Amino acid sequence: MGRLYDIAGRLDNSKPEVKIDEEHIFKINTSKAVGLKIDDIHKDDKLGDFEKIDTVIKVALGPEAFDYIESLDLTIPNYTTIINTIMAALGDTSLEEVEEAAKDQNKKK
Repeated sequence: MGRLYDIAGRLDNSKPEVKIDEEHIFKINTSKAVGLKIDDIHKDDKLGDFEKIDTVIKVALGPEAFDYIESLDLTIPNYTTIINTIMAALGDTSLEEVEEAAKDQNKKK
């Protein structure tokens, strides 16, 4: 009989959350399907940068979160923080790691 690998205790399907303000906390969808969709968005040359940002937020956080974030009239650096948070959640890493990687990538340009 073959070996049984029991990984049930290692699988965690809970969703990370992002806190926008004291009253608004949204779950981040970190499923494989969302990861693939975000990869497709990133590769789509027909979309402008702002359209990509909007679409990533809608896909990862949902339309309710997107509408709320839009109502805040945030600056571009704030949108960058939101996108970096989504990417950190997808990669199961810290926000600081993603921000550092983004800085390193920008230095190479």
